[in-house]
Amino acid sequence: MLLEKKVYEKEILVVESLGSDDIPPDFMQTYFTHILCQDGGGQFSMSERKWSIRKNDIVLFLPNAEVRDLMFTPDFRATFLLVSFDLMSKNNPDIGWGIRGYLFSKENPVVSLEESVAQKCKHDFLLLKGRYEDTDHLFRTEIINLQLQIFVMEMWNVFADKMERLIKSNEKGSLFQRFMQLVQLHCLEHREVEFYANQLFITPKYLSEICKKTSGKNASEWIQNFTTTNLILLLRNENLTFTEIADTMNFSSQSFFSRYVKKVLGLSPTEYRARFT
Repeated sequence: MLLEKKVYEKEILVVESLGSDDIPPDFMQTYFTHILCQDGGGQFSMSERKWSIRKNDIVLFLPNAEVRDLMFTPDFRATFLLVSFDLMSKNNPDIGWGIRGYLFSKENPVVSLEESVAQKCKHDFLLLKGRYEDTDHLFRTEIINLQLQIFVMEMWNVFADKMERLIKSNEKGSLFQRFMQLVQLHCLEHREVEFYANQLFITPKYLSEICKKTSGKNASEWIQNFTTTNLILLLRNENLTFTEIADTMNFSSQSFFSRYVKKVLGLSPTEYRARFT
């Protein structure tokens, strides 16, 4: 099955038996990719390692994963679940577990499942597909979001023990996790790397090195991502005035706040609220 350009417009896509020759070169830049192998096998290289895919394995590729030499056997049969970056990012049920899952997937892109778990996983794939394709449902968006959150938590449950062992055995991973938790709590008031480095009793340079090595992004990028997400939520809350939001984010004046919003979102607070609420 050849994926056409229109695929990139979809937030969720489930495909049966997709061969490696059918994958566009920039495919994994667009989606979180889940491959559930049901027969045959395959292989690929990532993070200077070669990985094999066998029956009942699930493969997890994060967007922009550096996957090379992806190949499948002639009898390969699998179900692919593709979820857009934006949809997956806004449906993370828990930041702590989200960090664990992120780190685990980077280090363990292939996980072997028991037969019963693999069958349940495929059922979840198809359930998401059905929810997404039910365009007439009055609460389609809400149901898709809830169903995706349930799916994510089911995956965390399957990988829970392995994820915990990975985090505990990896000092840098543990520091990164603590940094992410701190950013979630304090990003609105504190947007400087130095604040978080001080909280962790390390230098800003070392914190950025840890973030870059663990996640591919430096500390300031993570702070900006969390801040922007929270800023958008505040701006979309029409019960809050711009002065209240500026105070929450520790801006000394509303004019400084307005310039910050313009820089980050490309629109003034008034323009953004008018367009998106």
